[in-house]
Parts: sequence; C-alpha cells; structure tokens
Amino acid sequence: ARHEVDFVLVGGMAAKTHGNTRMTDDVDLIPGPDPQNLARLAEALRALGAQVLNPAPEHLEIDAAMLPRETIWQFATPHGDIDVLHDAPGAAPYGQLRDRALVIALGDAQIPVAGRDDLIRMKLARGRPVDRADAAALVDAETDEDD
Repeated sequence: ARHEVDFVLVGGMAAKTHGNTRMTDDVDLIPGPDPQNLARLAEALRALGAQVLNPAPEHLEIDAAMLPRETIWQFATPHGDIDVLHDAPGAAPYGQLRDRALVIALGDAQIPVAGRDDLIRMKLARGRPVDRADAAALVDAETDEDD
C-alpha cells in the first residue's frame, strides 16, 4: 500500500478475512497488470528485502520486466513469504476481481481482498485438498451469515 501498488489479496489470508480459520504462512496477491503498477510492485518487493524462491538465476533482479514472465513468483522476505500470481486458476479478469473486492482497513492502509464468490471459484479451480476445504469453509461461513 505504501508503494501504491494496485493488487487484490487472494489465497489463505483472503479466506481468513472471510471467516476461514485455517492458518497460512504466506501472502498471495494478484497485481494489476499494467507496467507502471508492476514497477511499483517490484520497488515494494525490493524495499521488503524480497528474495526470489522460484528456480532462477542467482543474479535475477526484481523488476517490472521479470514479473510477468511467470504465472507465479514466490518471494521470501524478513516479514514473511509473498506469492505474486499473474494467472490464478478460476480468477476473473483483474478489473472484475478488483471491482468485486472487499476493501478492509489495516492501520492506515486500505487492502482489497478478493470477494467470497471469487475466492471460492479460485479455491475450487485450484483443486488441492486444502483449497477444497477452504472453499467448503467459505461456503459454511456464508451460510452462517445468512441464518
């Protein structure tokens, strides 16, 4: 947020925002795809001391040009791991995902979190057992809210 990166939080942290209680150890986000935004994201990652976890040449510098080359980039930072996704299974086009996001306040920052329905679609499309369990928990949380 400090670097004015346009993104949507997805994955386990987003699921927790919607009531899932499963612990997660990283932050997953989908950035807006425009080059200026990716440049801000690269700067934010460098400011966080991010190190690339993907198999990559040791001298790979984090910049806007390298970010779209992979579907997912995994970074380690002193503050925790960050996964940057460019093509998440089941995800709507970025504009739609962002428009439907729930925006929450975290201190002074405004954090866009994938909407419950978008998150459920992404979790089901990913299909891992943990993702199916997350989707079920999200549906259960939604049902509890409707009662």
